Amino acid sequence: MEKIHFIKEAKRSTHSIVWQFLLQGVLLIALGVLVVMYPELLILFFAFTFIMIGVGSLWAAYKIRRFTKKFDVFFDLFG
Repeated sequence: MEKIHFIKEAKRSTHSIVWQFLLQGVLLIALGVLVVMYPELLILFFAFTFIMIGVGSLWAAYKIRRFTKKFDVFFDLFG
């Protein structure tokens, strides 16, 4: 019975990956056509991407700093 469950899960995962690639391909083609028609969209796209990467980096730095503070307290007590 366990093999059947695994096969169903693998089939479902493969099916979702195919749909993800299909949607990604359609969106990227549409974005490419829009950039050809309106080149200023490329500037906005890169600006948005840089802003999102910056926000993500700040968020990651905050999470890492918060995590390392817990170890600082631990080493102060037992180090």
